[in-house]
Parts: sequence; structure tokens; C-alpha cells
Amino acid sequence: MITNEVGMISGIAEPHALGGLIGSMFFAGYMLTQFPAGYLGDRYGRKTMLVISTVWAGATTVMSGLTRGITTFVAARVLTGLGEGAYYSNDRALVTRVTPPEKVGTGMGVVFVGLAAGMTIATVTAPWLMDMAAGFMGQDAWTFPFLIFGPPTILVGVLLHRRLPVGPVESYRGALPRLIAYSILFLAVIMAFYQFSLTMRLGVLWQSAFVLLAALLLVALIYVRLGKVSAPVLYDRSLLLMYISAVPILFTLWFFGFWALLVVAESSDLGLSGAAIYAGLFGLASAVGYPLGGIVCDHVPGMFRRKRLYALVCMAVAVLVLMLVPAIQSMDLLTLGLLLFLIGASFSAMQTVHMTLTADLSPPAMMGQSFGMWNLVGEIGALMSPVVCGYLRDATGGWEAAILLTAGMLVVSAILVSIVPRAVR
Repeated sequence: MITNEVGMISGIAEPHALGGLIGSMFFAGYMLTQFPAGYLGDRYGRKTMLVISTVWAGATTVMSGLTRGITTFVAARVLTGLGEGAYYSNDRALVTRVTPPEKVGTGMGVVFVGLAAGMTIATVTAPWLMDMAAGFMGQDAWTFPFLIFGPPTILVGVLLHRRLPVGPVESYRGALPRLIAYSILFLAVIMAFYQFSLTMRLGVLWQSAFVLLAALLLVALIYVRLGKVSAPVLYDRSLLLMYISAVPILFTLWFFGFWALLVVAESSDLGLSGAAIYAGLFGLASAVGYPLGGIVCDHVPGMFRRKRLYALVCMAVAVLVLMLVPAIQSMDLLTLGLLLFLIGASFSAMQTVHMTLTADLSPPAMMGQSFGMWNLVGEIGALMSPVVCGYLRDATGGWEAAILLTAGMLVVSAILVSIVPRAVR
């Protein structure tokens, strides 16, 4: 959209920052339903929430492709995030429930191969799909990937309904109205902040700050309303450190997931389609790294050894990210491609170790709430990553500052996990 200057963003002074803001609006919706969806999953069933989330995401993805104004597009992306936000906390809890205890890490990693595959397919094919659609859709060719990817997602939701194991309690009638009620409230809050920032002509960083404030208010509300009922996952010091240390993980994931294509395209003369092949290496490597990290984690028992494993891999990822700076400055495509692959593999392995540690520390009966808080707090990184990195790109004229910030946050994550105090439950 930025490269082709489509109508809704043409003439914008800071297009990368605006693009990042649109991404952040999606993540705002995604993060706000994390804990409520985990709570609903604990009460009404994992399968129920996963089916609702997948069908919802597919339908609102199509809706995104049907919009033509910037405000309606932002609202559609927020709605998509609100639906997708119901997935993660229940997915992690279901994996933990059906996987043998000694292979939980492997289960976490294998399931996340889907994320890697989806990111790779989307990154590599989206430019090609838009180029193909340009002949018959003109300036609206940017909508084509939304229209193509939405219906198969709905089909996956139907397959989940038919194939996922049924839990002790499953109730669409109980879960769906409550998720809709939460989503209407969160959509109204996010769009109110968005419209207020537009009326006051605030910059994109201020707009993101308002959305972040909404997320923090939700966290405060959760502690006020559910502080006693959910105390084991809200006040446990070990889990709190895991939640906070997830912020750099999600920041890094969506720096590459959101901006890798333009990092390569603007550091070379490959164009979008050529750059997509290189940017897709991050997702391709993740398909290897997620299960590999789980297998290694399962062979490294004990909290101390797993903490040390995470810290070492996290620091290694930070070093690899730093090495991107000379690679993009020299326009060395071979080194850039190799680095993206190595970062993708080691980063995804690191994330699997982190998720396994979180599962080890969580009460089994409240696993959905635990991973809901993991992603609610961690998604602060995803919320800020697109807009902050896009802003730094506009402000400095290059991606070096965003890369340095990402590497620094990974170092912080390694330190936080290293000081997690107690043993596995």
C-alpha cells in the first residue's frame, strides 16, 4: 500500500508511521481479548473458543478487503484482532492438555509451525497476488489478499469444529454472546481513542499511546475485578516476570512479521516481489525453529537449565539482529538472507522455550487465563513494534535505529527470565 501509494494513504507525510499505526490497531484488538477469551475458554471450552476465533478472523479479513476508507479499514482490522485474540490463550491451553507432560515443549513448537507457514505464505504471495490483481482491480488491488485469504480461514474454523476433541464443557451459546459483548466494548474504546487523536490532530505516536493506555486500563480492571478469583495467575511473581519478558518477544516477532518485506525492499533493488522471497526466509526458518526449540527444551529438564537455555538463545538472537545493520548498509543480499533465516530459526526456538516455561509455572486449571495474560502483556510489544519502528524509519531515513531497539529489548528479556525465582509446579 505504501509502495503503490493507494488512495487512502497517498500524500501522507509519514506513511511508514501510519502503516505501523494501522498494524497497531489490529494488535490493540488482538491483545484486549486475550485474558477475557482465556477466561471464557476455562469456562465454556477450548474447542468452542478456537472455532469462534477462526471463523470470526476469516469473516473480518474479508470485511477488511471490502473497505475503502481509512477509518472503516482501521475498524475492520480492530475487529479482526478482537476475534483472533480469542485463539492464542485457548490454543496453548489445549496443546498442554492433550500433549504428554514430557513432550509439552515439542507440542508447543509443532503447533506453532502453522504460524510460521502462514507468515511465510502471506509474505511471499501477497505482492504477487496484488500484482496479478492490478490488471482487473486497479488501485484496489491491495484488497485482493484479504479477499483470497479470508474464506479458507472460515473453512479451517469449520474443520476445527468437526475435528478438535471435545472438552468437559463446550458451549457456543454461552461463549459467543459474551465475546461479542467484550468486543463491542473494546472496539468502541479503541475507535474513540483513534477518532479523538484525529480530531486533535495528534501524531501517530500519540495515537498509539492512547491505545496502549486502553490496554493498561484493561490490565488494571482485570486485577480489580478478578484479583481474588484469578490470583494464582495474576500475582505469582514468576509468572509476572514471564509476562513482562514476553513484551520483547512479541516486539521482535512483529518487527520482522510487519516490516521485513520493506526492510529488504528498501535495502536492495529487488522490488517487492523479489524482496518477499528474502523476507519470507524469517517465516520459513520459524517452521524449523519452533519444533526444534520444543524438542531441545524437552531434553533440558529443570527450571534452572531451561532458564539458562532461554537466556543463551535470546542473547544469540540479539547478536544476530545487530548484525543486520552492516548487512543492510552494504546491501549484501546473501548475508541478509542468511541472517533472516538464522534469526527466524533461533528466535522461534527461543519463543517455544519461553512458552514451555510459562506452561510449567501455570496452574493446570487456569492455563487459559495464564496464557491470556502472557499474550495480553506481551502484545504491548506487538502493539508498539509496527508504529515505533515505522516512526523511527521515517525519522531517521533508515531501519538501523529500529534494529538496535529490537536487539536491546531482547537483552532485557534474557535478563528478566534469568531472575525468575522459583521451581516448576
